[in-house]
Amino acid sequence: MNRIEIKNIGPIKEVDIELNKINVLMGPQSSGKSTIAKIISFCQWAEKRYLLDGEFKYDVREQLLDFHRLSDNYFYDNSSFTYETDFIIITYKGRKLKRSIRKKQTSKIYKKTKNIYIPSERNFVSVIPNLSKYKETNDNIMSFVYDWFTAKRIFNNNNLLPVLNLGIQFYNKSENDNDILLLDNKREILLREGSSGLQSIIPLIVIIEHLTNYIYKNNISNSVEEKDSLKNFLLKNITEILDLSKYKDIENIKLDEKDMKKLLFSYQRAKYLESYNSTNFIIEEPEQNLFPSTQRELINYLFNKMNEERNHSLLLTTHSPYILYSINNCLMGFNIKDKIGKNEETDIINKESWINPDLVSIWQVQNGKVVSVKDITTKTVTKHYFNEITKDIMDEYFEMLGYYDYDSKN
Repeated sequence: MNRIEIKNIGPIKEVDIELNKINVLMGPQSSGKSTIAKIISFCQWAEKRYLLDGEFKYDVREQLLDFHRLSDNYFYDNSSFTYETDFIIITYKGRKLKRSIRKKQTSKIYKKTKNIYIPSERNFVSVIPNLSKYKETNDNIMSFVYDWFTAKRIFNNNNLLPVLNLGIQFYNKSENDNDILLLDNKREILLREGSSGLQSIIPLIVIIEHLTNYIYKNNISNSVEEKDSLKNFLLKNITEILDLSKYKDIENIKLDEKDMKKLLFSYQRAKYLESYNSTNFIIEEPEQNLFPSTQRELINYLFNKMNEERNHSLLLTTHSPYILYSINNCLMGFNIKDKIGKNEETDIINKESWINPDLVSIWQVQNGKVVSVKDITTKTVTKHYFNEITKDIMDEYFEMLGYYDYDSKN
């Protein structure tokens, strides 16, 4: 159980939701989608740091307001947010963000996650050369830049990355740090010379491939900071678990059954902290600069990744109806999977992306609050304001069409 409650922060008046494996926040500009996503991102990171370090010594203003570029003006005397999981309760209150962190007593074992926030400004990594030299700020954009430089180097001319079903492959020339697009006619162009859609989607896919595939296959996980935290975790647990004074002969020590179980449990917990077990993705506006059919391809790709063995999670912010319609197809596919014939199934392009609708929550953010827009029966999205807006636009057209004089045009 992961739950977030936010009150009176920025455009958000009151939000209280339980997070699912996949979460979608839909709404117009400035409705508060990103505010919710940024607070969740901070809390996921804070939980990991506290459980690894046994303490939290980080400044919330640096790690939330500065990192995610939230203004001081977003916070009031009655502002608060609370993040609760099976392991921890994190609360910040007031304009000064007074902190409270409480670790829960549980028999469950925390499994370390890789957390990443992919901002809507991701496009610029494709077009600005020598970005690795820029180290002016510590925010989610520069953090994404560093992840991009790490991730893209795993793709070279011997390891090409196909870009969805667009007939394009990507790789990086490390000797001059050129990002290359290999087109279906075998011609090569620089990524910064490609379309805005490619400049948006390629950094996104490169990062996702790196954090769902490469780091797990190659067991790449612990930073120096995390290795130190793990060492301290083990030392602290051994000294807390064992009362060595009751063992007179340390050289020939024989642990009793109770202490042995404690040590084994501590060892098991440490093993899960040694390596990443899954990735939490938060992605702003995945539809950015993409044609509707490419938006569908991207959702199919993302949901296919969420269907993999590792327990990855995904949070999307969007204001695209095509993203919602594509998600609906993935949910409906799961609903009818036992009723559709094998021959018919082969004609459906998104079958690898069908996912249990119970694992997907879709929220409409409006007027400072969130409302679920999933139908109780089909568990898909039916009535939502995107449809209402489309209807208003079409009604306006047909109202004007009534005044159109066809005869005068003949």
